[in-house]
Amino acid sequence: MAGAPDRPTITYCSLDALRARGWTPFLVRGFLGQPDRTAPVELYLSARVREAESLPAFLAARELRRRRARAQREAGERRRAEGLATILAKPLELPRLTEAELAERAVAHRNLRDAQRAALSWGHRPRPRTVDELTPAELARWEVRWLWEALLPYAALLNALPPGDSRAEGRRLLTERCYDAIAGAYPALRAECREQRAAALGDVPEGG
Repeated sequence: MAGAPDRPTITYCSLDALRARGWTPFLVRGFLGQPDRTAPVELYLSARVREAESLPAFLAARELRRRRARAQREAGERRRAEGLATILAKPLELPRLTEAELAERAVAHRNLRDAQRAALSWGHRPRPRTVDELTPAELARWEVRWLWEALLPYAALLNALPPGDSRAEGRRLLTERCYDAIAGAYPALRAECREQRAAALGDVPEGG
């Protein structure tokens, strides 16, 4: 007895498969509507997908979406390039102080931060410090931190960059420039700048 004729195989496309074929959520909603199966994921009959892809209206809509996506990418790249160029070119201005003035301001800043921490934490009691009681390493650490605070307004330059990887790239570049500016204006703080820069960027300092 002859066997029963083979039934045609019914195949489906997942959303990932549609995305790989150039579909977008807008196109799926407009040309496919509701999925043909929903378990375990949303699935669309391959025959319906191929039929939709042959429609002139679909081809025009997909091409329009591709052009818009390409224009958005190009605009993002221009914004990234312009933002990074601004970060590179912007002069970073620091207060020029004598050694004694810098030390006094840095310690005053440290004491203010300590008092603010006490106001927010039940378990912390402020302990004001003076320049004379700090070790050279402690003083250098607080001097760099105070100078860093003086450069914080330049962080607004990051707003010109697209969110995501570009902004992370800009933040790293700006951080490097800020520590370089501090080290250039106050050569005695170069070693401390290297350490704080490495900590901020997650780098291993030279010789570390």
